[in-house]
Amino acid sequence: MPTDSAVNPRDALIDRVQRAVNDVSYPAHPRTLLDAARQAQADFEVLDALRGLPDEAFGGFAEVSASIVAGIDARALPRRETPG
Repeated sequence: MPTDSAVNPRDALIDRVQRAVNDVSYPAHPRTLLDAARQAQADFEVLDALRGLPDEAFGGFAEVSASIVAGIDARALPRRETPG
């Protein structure tokens, strides 16, 4: 069984986001999720992840999580040099 120290940082963030928005009713827009996270006194990283969500209605936390992970993965990709 993995210990907390073995948890992937991305998974840990998703877990914190989920706890922060646990009481939200779906569908929900990012503004609603942010408000809930602020009420839960979520940390900056959680709020930042929610600020990065596209302005659309999310049908459930699985959609929120997928969008956050996609954003993290997109930022983690190395930039390619363009021939010039």
